[in-house]
Amino acid sequence: MTSRTWTTLAAAAVLAGCGQGGTGPTSEPPAATAPSISAFGASPSEIAPGGSATLAWTVSGATALSLAPGAGTVSGGSLAVTPAATTTYTLTAGNAAGSVTATATVTVTAPAVADVTVTVDTAQARRPISPWVYGYNASSAAAAPPGATWLRLGGNRWTAYDWETNHSNAGSDWGPYSSDGYMGAPADGPAAAALPALADAKANGLGLCVTVPIQGWVARDASGNVPLSSALPDHFLPNLPRKGSAFTATPSTSDGAVYQDELAWLLATRWAGAAAPLHLMLDNEPDLWSSTHAEIQRTPLRYVDLLARSVDSAGALKDAAPAALLFGPASYGWNGYLNLQDAPDAAVHGDFLDYYLAGMAAAGSAQGRRLLDVLDLHFYSEAQGCGTRVTDGGHGDCLVAARVQAPRSLAEAGYVESSWITRYSTGGQGIALVPRMLAKIAAQAPGTRFSVSEYNHGGQDHVSGAVAQADALGLLGRERVYAAAFWPLSGATAWSSAAWLAYRGYDGAGASFGDTAVQAASSDLDHLSAFASVDAAGDGRVVLVLVHRPTLVDGALDARSRTVRLTLAHSQPLGHARLWQLTAASPVVGGVARPQRLADATPAADALTVTLPAMSVTTVELTP
Repeated sequence: MTSRTWTTLAAAAVLAGCGQGGTGPTSEPPAATAPSISAFGASPSEIAPGGSATLAWTVSGATALSLAPGAGTVSGGSLAVTPAATTTYTLTAGNAAGSVTATATVTVTAPAVADVTVTVDTAQARRPISPWVYGYNASSAAAAPPGATWLRLGGNRWTAYDWETNHSNAGSDWGPYSSDGYMGAPADGPAAAALPALADAKANGLGLCVTVPIQGWVARDASGNVPLSSALPDHFLPNLPRKGSAFTATPSTSDGAVYQDELAWLLATRWAGAAAPLHLMLDNEPDLWSSTHAEIQRTPLRYVDLLARSVDSAGALKDAAPAALLFGPASYGWNGYLNLQDAPDAAVHGDFLDYYLAGMAAAGSAQGRRLLDVLDLHFYSEAQGCGTRVTDGGHGDCLVAARVQAPRSLAEAGYVESSWITRYSTGGQGIALVPRMLAKIAAQAPGTRFSVSEYNHGGQDHVSGAVAQADALGLLGRERVYAAAFWPLSGATAWSSAAWLAYRGYDGAGASFGDTAVQAASSDLDHLSAFASVDAAGDGRVVLVLVHRPTLVDGALDARSRTVRLTLAHSQPLGHARLWQLTAASPVVGGVARPQRLADATPAADALTVTLPAMSVTTVELTP
């Protein structure tokens, strides 16, 4: 028998055994199956140069996994990649039965050509930002813009305000010279013009400044227009610095006088327990008393008169309310700063603010205490566009271009606005208000703080007003101003009020600009202001506000978008950016234009590129 025959017979025997209940197999084993890739993708799928993306996959049945190009064998379910250029990645999953592949592409965008660069270095130029620079002249939080931090009670009507009866006189503003009950009536109780605002500010955690009249006379009655020929006692009561007896919250209205220190005591008593210090203003715009308040200031005010009144009143207020901070002189504007509006003794004493600071410092030294805590001024822009002042109505191209540039006079020595001030008073040099005043303080009264309790750059009802106000808020914070309060020139404030939201509560949930300013250098100050901040409690985030403003080109606004390249030097990588933007197209909600949330962005290699529409304010929050 051959070998072949034996094999055949053996096989037949096996088959026969199977048919008779043998133990051989009953079916063939199942065939092996190839692996599967149910998901493979990149997040984000588009990155800036130097950025990273994460490749993630879901695979089953694989005994081998590889990624090309570059990675080779991989495991797990994800891998971070940093391609230098747009790259398509191939994932291969295999086993004994075969292999399958899937692809995912990471697109590396070409770097945009920047019109402007902003360089931020959070280790440089660090300065605390006072919480009171976001202030407003209003009597309640509801009457101020969202995000306002400080309320000021001031204005012409306060100079002749009798806090015991609430009679007042706004001078030439009303009537003219009309003594009336605009601030309240005797039945409202003492200090009715101040106490509700004080309670509101305290309840809302805001700072507060109250004007204390020191001119010397306040309204006796509410009899209407006061003849300037009448004797002062006919319609006015003496307003004295010191009472000389016990204070009371219900003062006599028949003792023939009103007392400044008693008002300060009452305010301080009601303010007790508030988080902020009590701020008291030594009257309002004394340089204009003889014109605005001719009903009580019947001769031109001299330097020596104002200094004497200020020293007497400040001493009395400090005795009654030792913890209060005193502001003065609340000068109305440039000529007031220089010579107390052509005061009779200006030629004798020279620069008024130098005289005032030195005199208050000397009096304080003699008493062993500071009498003036804060030098306070008002600053309504005198800048003009084609002959029209920026605070006037109108939104023509020339006026808008001047308005959005005007806040630069707060700080930039190299910026020269078009105004009578730069033509006739500064010798063609920039105003640089804050550095100028800080230099005076350093020379005459070191340690005194600086505030601007009234200011306005116009355009309250136009996006240019929002741009100007956002610039002003950034400059006031960065330049070490202690307090500042916007004064609305009309009731239409939808756009000027929007500027607060760029800094305070920009996300609608309480996120705000940091409390410490840091260096942010713009390569094109004519078109872009940049303000940067961190938190004193930690450098976990950086917040920037970018103010994009146009200039005039051939008589028309250069209203084009600009690409800004932000580069950041910081103590830790910041890989996430949230952005909000205010433009002319922003919706007005609740009487205020609202910044809109933009798509989040991913900084790459500590840099970020942002597009700024014409006339816009953009808030950028960078976090790890």
